[in-house]
Amino acid sequence: MRSTVATLLLSPALFLCCVAAFAQQSNQPVTPGPQHLEDLSAASQGSKGGTPQSSPEIQSLIKALSGKWSVSVKFEPNAAMPGGAGGMGEETWRAGPGGFTFLDEVHMPTPVGEGFLLGIIWWDGKTKSFHGMECNNQLPYTCDLKGALNDITMKWDGKELTIDELETSPDGKKTMWHEVWSDITPTSFTQTGDMGEPGGPFKRFLTIHGTRLAASKESSAERPAQVPTGELQARHINVSFAPGERP
Repeated sequence: MRSTVATLLLSPALFLCCVAAFAQQSNQPVTPGPQHLEDLSAASQGSKGGTPQSSPEIQSLIKALSGKWSVSVKFEPNAAMPGGAGGMGEETWRAGPGGFTFLDEVHMPTPVGEGFLLGIIWWDGKTKSFHGMECNNQLPYTCDLKGALNDITMKWDGKELTIDELETSPDGKKTMWHEVWSDITPTSFTQTGDMGEPGGPFKRFLTIHGTRLAASKESSAERPAQVPTGELQARHINVSFAPGERP
């Protein structure tokens, strides 16, 4: 085993160049690297200073919704809950590391109990479109990987965020979920969720009104715990590769 202790990972572009140079000297053919590493190399070479940058599209979305919001939730009456339902919750939007992902963390009441949700949004530079995945404590599998791959369509036009998701019930029935964040201002937004058959009319299922929490409340809620003196340590990444392995 080879071990490398580093505070920064070797960029894929530099790694591929080193492999190519070694192969020329030894007259040995180079086995092409995995496609995802080739994509990383191209992105690294095409960005300023060799460091990939998050897209303007996701930067725009992050700017619009980032922050902690108090949300008023209203579920419309239907056959399962003739009187409807509602309550108060919290919704927190924040950028992931480097601004390449956008995270939506939700805690709110639902007709079947407390709901804890995590939404992950990212921009696909190849397809030029947004993608997303939901994790929900009320799903038996928690995170909907299949939906992220095949069933979710997302759009952001600078004013409204729209999510359409094709859902399949255990008996095979198809339902379309249509969710929109609209009327977005620095202090508020409206979020609606509609359901219906694919291609058919939608019926309102829920309405959420978000109000940004005051800066003092938001900062105190997100402030990390203090580390006792003497316990703060520098950390390094230990990266190990077997002989002949490529990262």
